Amino acid sequence: MPFPLRKIPCVVSALLLFAYLVSSVAATNMAAKAAESTNQDMVTLLIGGVFYIAILAVVCIYILRRGKRIKGQSTIARVIGVSLGILSVAAGSICIISAALVVLGHYADVALFAWTWNVLAYIITDTIPAATGVVIPSTTIALLLLGAAGVLVFLLGVTFIVRYGGEEIFAEVATPTRSGTSAQEIVKKSNEPQNPVLSYKIDVRRTEEPAADVKVVLRHRNGLNIRTKYTDFNGEVSFSDMKGLGSEYYAYVEGDENREIYRVIRT
Repeated sequence: MPFPLRKIPCVVSALLLFAYLVSSVAATNMAAKAAESTNQDMVTLLIGGVFYIAILAVVCIYILRRGKRIKGQSTIARVIGVSLGILSVAAGSICIISAALVVLGHYADVALFAWTWNVLAYIITDTIPAATGVVIPSTTIALLLLGAAGVLVFLLGVTFIVRYGGEEIFAEVATPTRSGTSAQEIVKKSNEPQNPVLSYKIDVRRTEEPAADVKVVLRHRNGLNIRTKYTDFNGEVSFSDMKGLGSEYYAYVEGDENREIYRVIRT
């Protein structure tokens, strides 16, 4: 089932509504004493951070489990979609990290990041009002809005990557050096059965046609358990009596270990 893009506005509305509500609460306490105001801001930002992290985790898992790549798209559309997705993930990450650094520098008294508070204050009091005419009441509201924007842009990027590049591309973006466990594997390992029957569908990347009668190599991560089998006329192949978890095996067409010519889809 493809990830429904029409649900993104609902997530956007929820995040913006939450940011508005907690910001309103923070604004009502601005006349209190400085110490009390700081404590209120810390609590508000803590609640906001937990809420944003929960939204980010839940929606990412949903996209990875339900999102499917759009078939029949041109190479140009795919490249543009994946590129926009990567840029969005990067931009969202920058927003989230920036908000975290400001909180660490000001509220946690981490001297290394203390300068970030002055930079944010300059942006919301001088730069934004001068450029847009919009006045942001406090830095707490600015941090909440920055975090919400980061989460939204990050999720939009994940959606683009999965829809235009597939789960394999997202896994490569999540672990470009292949040195750790990908986000896709983390989602699947929690409910993955032992000793599964592994079925794959092989197609030619250039034509999107099934690859019939090609030799598929199934290799365990440790490199010891290797099996081979030919696909049928539909480009499908199955391996039974496998030991361990399915995610511990890597399938590819003989001579195309990096999957540059053939696409391997686990079914």
